[in-house]
Amino acid sequence: MTLTKMELEQFTAFSSLKLELSPGINVFVGANGTGKTHLMKVGYAACDVSKKPEPSAFAQKLLGVFLPSGRSLGRLVKRRKTSATGEVIVHRRRLRLHLSFSNHTKAPESANVRGVKQWAGQKTECVYIPV
Repeated sequence: MTLTKMELEQFTAFSSLKLELSPGINVFVGANGTGKTHLMKVGYAACDVSKKPEPSAFAQKLLGVFLPSGRSLGRLVKRRKTSATGEVIVHRRRLRLHLSFSNHTKAPESANVRGVKQWAGQKTECVYIPV
């Protein structure tokens, strides 16, 4: 089953993004530094986690593909002067994989993850080839 939608709030380069994906090939075009690769990494992490039903697997996979400073999940929250919460929601039709965490979150186990068990019920094959 393919990804149908991504929603990002205060996550890396994005203040707010709701992206509907088409059922075929999706092409991301934009200037450098606008988040195209970040979208690919989020999609890859969401697909790969369908093989691992552990609650923190999505947060762990995002840490592995983004490699934030200090391996701290909170470093993926868009930078602000005050405390902030980042959110990633990936859809496969009616299935939702939802991750939220603050800029103070260090370990993936501390993040709030919902929908992993249902998400992992339908495995998705994926490959991410970095630029």
